[in-house]
Amino acid sequence: MSRKHVNGKRKQAGRRCKGYYRHHRERVIRRKVRLARRLGWVEKHPGAFSKGKVHCSCRYCREKTGELGWKKSDRVNRARLEEER
Repeated sequence: MSRKHVNGKRKQAGRRCKGYYRHHRERVIRRKVRLARRLGWVEKHPGAFSKGKVHCSCRYCREKTGELGWKKSDRVNRARLEEER
């Protein structure tokens, strides 16, 4: 039998077994749990970390990494916030 056949059945291209997805889900969860512990977060159910990012992405929390720095509108907004404090 050719490699395209598994147990007498034709294997569909691009299909992966449950073990493949389980392994990568566990790997991602472990990485995020380590990050959370380093930040001092307490996780009740580690599986919750499989649902995406573990940081805030609002414009006030994330760091700007562009070469040009802050946009004019962002500088104005930040200045207004500073004045309100």
